[in-house]
Amino acid sequence: LPPNMNVLRPIDQLVTTIHTAMPPAYGVPAHEYFTKFTPITRDEIVLGASMGNSPDENKLKKAVRKVRVFLHPDKLPRDLSADQQFMARMLWDITSDSWEEFLKHKEELDWIRN
Repeated sequence: LPPNMNVLRPIDQLVTTIHTAMPPAYGVPAHEYFTKFTPITRDEIVLGASMGNSPDENKLKKAVRKVRVFLHPDKLPRDLSADQQFMARMLWDITSDSWEEFLKHKEELDWIRN
């Protein structure tokens, strides 16, 4: 696909659904470590119904940090299988890329507004 067609999932959708891609998803065996992750709900990252349910940047930043710390390669248990390590690394990379994309678009919008 051309680069402009290779779009990341919006970061607010990603952080609220990432737990569904953690092992035991996609044939990767389960590990006790992944059961310790508490899923992030949409209510935890939005401003509220009166504000159009749009994500609050500070709450979103906190949620992204929670995911990235949990999946950080240096924080993972040493007894993960190669598949579990690969899955955690891919999810960490996707979250990092999606957050950077969010910040890039935010800066573009801020520039246009000013």
